[in-house]
Amino acid sequence: MYGYQKTLRLVLLEYLLAMLAHVVYGYLKFGSDIGLIVLVVTCMMSAISFIVSFLVKNRTFVVVFLYVSIVISTTIIGCAEQTLAHSVLIFLAVTAGFTIFMQKEYIFIAGGISIFTFIIYMIFFRKYLMTGVDSLLIYAVYCIIYISATANLYIIVKYGREYFKGMEDKALEADRANESKMLFLANMSHEIRTPMNAICGMAELSLREEMSPQVRENIENIRNSGKVLLSVVNDILDYSKMETGRMEIVPVTYSLSNLIKETVNMMQLRLSDKDVELKSSIAEDIPDYYIGDELRFRQILFNLLSNAIKFTDNGYILLDVKGEKQKGDKIKLTVSVTDSGIGIRKEDLKKLFISFQQLDTHKSHAREGTGLGLAICRELVSLMGGTITVESTYGVGSKFTFTLIQRISNKKDPMVTGASENGEITKFDAKVLVVDDNAVNLKVAQGLLRTLNLTVDTCKSGRECLEILKHNKTYDIIFMDHMMPELDGIETLNLIRADQDEYMRSVPIVALTANVMNGVRDMFISEGFNDYVPKPIDLVWVSSILRKYLPAEKRLQVADTSGGNE
Repeated sequence: MYGYQKTLRLVLLEYLLAMLAHVVYGYLKFGSDIGLIVLVVTCMMSAISFIVSFLVKNRTFVVVFLYVSIVISTTIIGCAEQTLAHSVLIFLAVTAGFTIFMQKEYIFIAGGISIFTFIIYMIFFRKYLMTGVDSLLIYAVYCIIYISATANLYIIVKYGREYFKGMEDKALEADRANESKMLFLANMSHEIRTPMNAICGMAELSLREEMSPQVRENIENIRNSGKVLLSVVNDILDYSKMETGRMEIVPVTYSLSNLIKETVNMMQLRLSDKDVELKSSIAEDIPDYYIGDELRFRQILFNLLSNAIKFTDNGYILLDVKGEKQKGDKIKLTVSVTDSGIGIRKEDLKKLFISFQQLDTHKSHAREGTGLGLAICRELVSLMGGTITVESTYGVGSKFTFTLIQRISNKKDPMVTGASENGEITKFDAKVLVVDDNAVNLKVAQGLLRTLNLTVDTCKSGRECLEILKHNKTYDIIFMDHMMPELDGIETLNLIRADQDEYMRSVPIVALTANVMNGVRDMFISEGFNDYVPKPIDLVWVSSILRKYLPAEKRLQVADTSGGNE
């Protein structure tokens, strides 16, 4: 903080002033003979100390030499003046200078030599420690020491402020860098998700048409590759959120059985080309409704099951959930995912939860992934107050187990975040308006929403949307893109809500967005949207939104999702 050279100059100055005080004291107290001895010793030792300090580059040697010089000179002078009290005070002042401003290795040297010197004084020069001391002069010496200590304190405060100011500047710079990174990631997410919405959506629409088996296989490969790319983007975004401490836990009421069923159903689609049986079991003695972050819980399950599917080519995958009642309304859920996959070598287990690590690469090089999934699981479990462990036998299989503390809910009205109560997608007798400046996105949205039996109208701008609503107020819900030229989604929403017409002030308006950064839902809600749907469009998500905002009489029946949903 203060620097070696500045510290050295300060210590040498204190040393020289203290030695000159000894010279004056020797002349006044004992006459010219003793005074001359003190002066010669002072000049000789001071000159040697200054020469060594500025010519020798080895810092440790210089510090040790200065202490030896101080010990020799002050001991000789102290014996000549028949007291070592002044020497002790000088030693304390110089030691304070070294220990306050130097690195820890010099502090150890200063402290060690000081202790050793005082022990020698106590054993061999005890009679000189407090004899022949003039109280007035000692008072003067104490004043000098006080002034020196005050100067040292001023320097500490001055350079301390500069140091902490520098740290604050670096912290602000780091915050700005994080903000820039998160903005870049948000833009990257938007720019990637927008075409991904078109790729996955058009593939989904194509799979609902009649085609040859070869064409169907090609389109399924396109859709599945899109899902992999989307998963990679999500992993990178989640890792960045955790790295900057922006990952949030949002508790909601949810149904455990629905969560498990929906996750397993989703995972079954990825096992169509494998001889692997996926089973799930939930202990019968635990409640079904809890309060916790269902989205993150689902993400942990998704990552662990995806990992098991990736490394299991035949056999089984078992998802098991048990519970242990805790104090009050708390319960500890223990969830395990067991597979008969390739397993993990014992020496690789410690690397398992490290970011960007993929183990046993000669067996896994052909399997997609970023190496972030398990690291994200560990962080999410930790954020939710749980733990995660793994047991594995190489060539036999693995078992991942994590625990979560959740609150038991007495209400059986979970927040709608996924599919309907039976895990299916509902059809509706309703009319919707989709607003998006991208023609392909409009075509995808229109095609997907029509599978829910919806009557879908589209428009390409906020201005066009306002014109349509002036003459047509029959839409049950409006899906509006967030990022549009001229009038963006928020500006268009504000203009709609500013209209005094009751319909314009009450019609549900849901944001369509490729932004999936943390807090995006809260941002849209605060701006006045009723809810949001992320891109690529997920029919399960859309179905849940429609059930949430459309009256019950608008529901018809369960939709056919045999083509999958995106």
